[in-house]
Amino acid sequence: MCMNKFLFLDFKYLIPQVFLIIFTTTKISQAQISDPIPEPIEKSELSVGVEEVVKIPNSGTGKKKAARLNLLTHSGDGSGRLFVNDMRGKLYVIVDGTATVYMDLKQLIGADLTYEGGQMGFAYFAFHPEFAHNGIFYTVTSEVKTSGTPDFPVTKTIFDSDKNIIESFHHDVIREWKATDSSSNTFVGTSREILRIEEPYGDHNVGQLAFNPNAKPGDDDYGLLYIAVADGGSDGFPVSDTDPLDNGQDLGTPLGKIMRIDPLGNNSTNGQYGIPGDNPFATDNDPKTLDEIWAYGLRNPHRFSWDTNGEGKMLIADTGQAFIEEVNLGIKGANYGWGEREGTWVIDENNENVLYPLPNNDRSYGYTYPVAQYDHDIPPEIEGYYGIAITGGYVYRGKAIPELIGQYIFADFANDARFFHIPVDELVDGKQAKVKELRLFEGGQEASFLEIIGKERSDVRFGVDEEGEIYVTSKQDGKVRKLVPSTKN
Repeated sequence: MCMNKFLFLDFKYLIPQVFLIIFTTTKISQAQISDPIPEPIEKSELSVGVEEVVKIPNSGTGKKKAARLNLLTHSGDGSGRLFVNDMRGKLYVIVDGTATVYMDLKQLIGADLTYEGGQMGFAYFAFHPEFAHNGIFYTVTSEVKTSGTPDFPVTKTIFDSDKNIIESFHHDVIREWKATDSSSNTFVGTSREILRIEEPYGDHNVGQLAFNPNAKPGDDDYGLLYIAVADGGSDGFPVSDTDPLDNGQDLGTPLGKIMRIDPLGNNSTNGQYGIPGDNPFATDNDPKTLDEIWAYGLRNPHRFSWDTNGEGKMLIADTGQAFIEEVNLGIKGANYGWGEREGTWVIDENNENVLYPLPNNDRSYGYTYPVAQYDHDIPPEIEGYYGIAITGGYVYRGKAIPELIGQYIFADFANDARFFHIPVDELVDGKQAKVKELRLFEGGQEASFLEIIGKERSDVRFGVDEEGEIYVTSKQDGKVRKLVPSTKN
């Protein structure tokens, strides 16, 4: 099999039999953990309805013709408009239930934009908090390596599954766009490149971009762009080294980090953005440490959000490897432990499929652990392509579903497609909150999200509007749906 094609898979999506082979051929320690969280996730009494809003036009071919929707959000300008991106290159604006093309990045960027499937393409976007006045927003796209020089090159040797040395895969590029008329539903304007990160593999790339919605003018956090960056990918199949390039704990690379920059500043090395003086490593005078880092030790923190009420907590969903899916509190300077920890367990450095209990002296390492987690309980009756991976959502602060207020809503985007909720007040550093499964209804009938979309895999994503109402999209069917009160027959 061609390695380039194979790398688009997240290597934890394996059939159960593969893991059985691994465990029987690996030297087993008496302390090894095979089922870290034996208790099943309970179904909640809370339920929601799912209502279709609009379908985005198809952009692919054959069985993969649906638009691959990855993020839905609002522009924060009081217009009520929603924006959603198709990873194949277009950004749509939704007004009164009708979607039109706001901008075509594929056309604007040209052949440099590379979409090979999986996690590549036009991945995320974010509107500046003053978009209504300055027309500025940001995008992250995967692009061919010949399109520019990376600000953050890969400096480590990259191997394939046979331990052959290979070249890096692509660049992830963050651009600033400036619309001449922010109220227009068609983009006309200019752009400039902010930064460029070289990616060793095709998966685990740059994730979400976002501004803290709770920050006000004059606050230290106002106008600062948070950037989720995954650890760079996996090195092979079926047994991979844990974090094969050791990026999570390396403060000299942006991979496996949350970065925080001032996109309108200019004191960075490339002069295209600023580095906030209160970033945790901005004043350590260590040339081997990136001043852009805000937190580290993450595997694939592709989605994060802030509660827009209460304590304004930042919540980071970090996709696990073979065992644990995490909800983390966003804490400045935190080390979340990857690739030495997965959840609240020790992970074997040389084998991602081996887990151990924490050592007695664990406090001395200073890791910040998840505030909620769940493991990969694979039902024995399920066969074939199967895996579990968290996708982060939002704390519900809308008005349409009063019983949902204050609940953090998130999901699993692989084959079981469960929706979950946790009261945000129970997400406390040093404790483990209980995860419950949110019940879904469509047309008065309870159904799984897979049944609702009629697919074998959900690739579910969450979005939010200016009123705090939550939306659901999928890479599988190109439809935008909204969470509404459930109507039970």
